[in-house]
Amino acid sequence: MQLAIAIIDAFTNQTFHGNPAATALVSEFPEDAKMQQIAAEMNLSETAFVKPLGTNHFQLRWFTPKQEVPLCGHATLAMAHYLREIKAIATDAPLTFTTLSGDLIISFENHLIVMDFPAAFYHKCTERSQQVLADIFGDRPYECLGQSEDYIAVVLESQSAVQNFQPPYDRIAQLDGFGFIITAIADVNQPYDFVSRFFAPKAGILEDPVTGSAHCSLTPCWSKRLGKTTLNAKQLSPRTGNLEVSDRQSRVLLKGEAVTFLQGQIAL
Repeated sequence: MQLAIAIIDAFTNQTFHGNPAATALVSEFPEDAKMQQIAAEMNLSETAFVKPLGTNHFQLRWFTPKQEVPLCGHATLAMAHYLREIKAIATDAPLTFTTLSGDLIISFENHLIVMDFPAAFYHKCTERSQQVLADIFGDRPYECLGQSEDYIAVVLESQSAVQNFQPPYDRIAQLDGFGFIITAIADVNQPYDFVSRFFAPKAGILEDPVTGSAHCSLTPCWSKRLGKTTLNAKQLSPRTGNLEVSDRQSRVLLKGEAVTFLQGQIAL
């Protein structure tokens, strides 16, 4: 059996930047174990599968190399781009992805893909995670934002502190939840408002290049702190990536671009 698959660089308009995701359109989902094997073989932070449910309506699932996840921003953006490129959808009407996080509505604004995602909000971390954070940062200044869904986030004192952070993956893996976010306000005169990095070693992702789902909680946080409903964000991974984000109270809008890197066939 041959399966068409593509690798899409998301949250960028240049290949070798942004966050690569593998995307596959199937008539029926393979067995879960098979999709997990494909994701492990692709060895990208996410591999996404969709099957049609109706006109401009698909069921979407995401797999890291180690597990299925309930939400992924960059692979959703990649899939929307892929479906548009192969002309599997109409771009003059909304695109709906039915997922483990509910229905996600996607629209198109010229070169930008707009994703309507559920907002997430921080609550207090467990004492155990607070102790792990204290071990990670030692005497260095940080502010614990708390835990949001499966993510724990901290604010560092500057953009350079985020850029220069050396992640101790073994300690990060001891934190509760799926992933770890560090963030800071952007330097003065930058074309973006805040920066971040994201780590998920427990899920087989040491550092994610650009993490849309992390911005579901970063957006309301920085919107409140900066007094702006629409902001520009930059993720400071080695590949880097850019997002335009908007706070809509219980929802967030994530806007970005994508570019196809590779299309091919895999044998099952």
